[in-house]
Amino acid sequence: MTAEITEQYIVGLDDTDGTGVEGTGALARALAAHVADAGWGRSLGVTRHQLFDSEKLTYTTGNHCYAVGIETDRNALDLEDDLVEWVRKHAAKDADPGVAILSRHSDMPHVLAFGRRSQTEIMKLEWAQTFSTEANVALRALGRKRLGTIGALAAVGLRAGGRDGRFIDLPTIRDLNGRVTAGNIRERTGVEAVLDEAGEPLDRDDLVETFGWLRPRLEEGRPVIHTSRSPEGRFWLVTDRRPANEPAGD
Repeated sequence: MTAEITEQYIVGLDDTDGTGVEGTGALARALAAHVADAGWGRSLGVTRHQLFDSEKLTYTTGNHCYAVGIETDRNALDLEDDLVEWVRKHAAKDADPGVAILSRHSDMPHVLAFGRRSQTEIMKLEWAQTFSTEANVALRALGRKRLGTIGALAAVGLRAGGRDGRFIDLPTIRDLNGRVTAGNIRERTGVEAVLDEAGEPLDRDDLVETFGWLRPRLEEGRPVIHTSRSPEGRFWLVTDRRPANEPAGD
């Protein structure tokens, strides 16, 4: 029997929200769920990445873009068409969505450079088009102004770089609440490391206070949770806490 050959892709999304529709983070999570439900493959998690914040830019809640990792045995062109159609159907009618798809054939360092520049300056539409062509990244504009392509391209570059942003979606991370063991976190969520202040992994039975909000960082291409010891030394506290202005879908 011949084993199925699978490929991994990174799908970048931006500017899908608008009137009467949840934010792009919620849509990215819905897409990750749809990948499994529709039999396209499996989700490798959703990450959120912060872009340059400027009063010259228009956005709803913070200038964020999102990336969905996908593992699939589907043809790249068919997958692209289905992804674009799904986003077109579920994005807000008044949105300006962009979709980017990075594959193993893409020039990752080149598109990572675009992503990093997007965090320090206002990028132009024509730059996104040039970078995507040079880096062999599929880039689709689904809105009139086409500006969502900038964030979408930045998202795939930053996700592929493996050292930016945090996961807003992994299996069961939204189900864990209160204090759970480090071993339970690793086994149930796909988080690869739960670390102490010195960067050493916690023991399997060490208790971690989640505060009802686990959002692993993307470090070295893997989901990582950082902790610090509680004042009384009986358990560990997750370092990253939910910000007051966190979008509902994130």
